[in-house]
Amino acid sequence: MLEALSSHAMSSSNGTDLLGLAERRLTWLEKRQSVLAGNVANADTPGYVAKDVSPFQGVLQNQMAVTLAQTEPGHLSGNNGTAHAAATGGNISISGNEVKLEDQLEKVADTNDQQRLATTLYSRYTSMISTVLGSGS
Repeated sequence: MLEALSSHAMSSSNGTDLLGLAERRLTWLEKRQSVLAGNVANADTPGYVAKDVSPFQGVLQNQMAVTLAQTEPGHLSGNNGTAHAAATGGNISISGNEVKLEDQLEKVADTNDQQRLATTLYSRYTSMISTVLGSGS
């Protein structure tokens, strides 16, 4: 019953499932950690090219797509163009490897921080729901 009530409470008025979004974020972060670990493991592999996953921003754009309305003829129309940072090639070592350990370890640390933040927010949000549901009894 708590799951049914909390799943109803998870959606905001515009239909955004916050806990579902947090779950997708954590899944994305887990995949990214795995890819980055593969990059670190292959740091000495000749010809290996570092990989990364697609940005999470794409998930957010699909989840929270908002278009601006032009309410007056003189108003500018909304621009929801998607600007993505282009991946730049790294320096190639003598063996043809493009993995920079410093960059990969920085990405691993950043992903770890993002995982910690997401789990903290998830746990605080579920705690709030539990408190609200528990106080109504």
